[in-house]
Amino acid sequence: MKLIRYALIATCLTALPALAADLSITQKNQTFSSQAMTVHVGDTVHFQNDDTVNHNITVRGGPDDDADDLGLQKPGAAVSYKFEAKGAYRVICSIHPRMKMTVTVQ
Repeated sequence: MKLIRYALIATCLTALPALAADLSITQKNQTFSSQAMTVHVGDTVHFQNDDTVNHNITVRGGPDDDADDLGLQKPGAAVSYKFEAKGAYRVICSIHPRMKMTVTVQ
């Protein structure tokens, strides 16, 4: 009987959807704090400008490979992007093109 209860609990737990997460990336010295990260569908990444210069986050990729420009980001400002589809994404600063990272969405 205990085995059946444990199996039922395990089945229920694996059937639960994953909760979306909020993750952060900082920009400092004209670099991202990480060059690559893996997130889940529905996760939001916050890009915090801890630099002394303006940045601009552009996200490209996913199923349609469209580019999403998140606009000018002044020092101290943050912008967010919610990854809503599986795939590989490229994130760049269009002001400083050497600033780039990869986001894999599972």
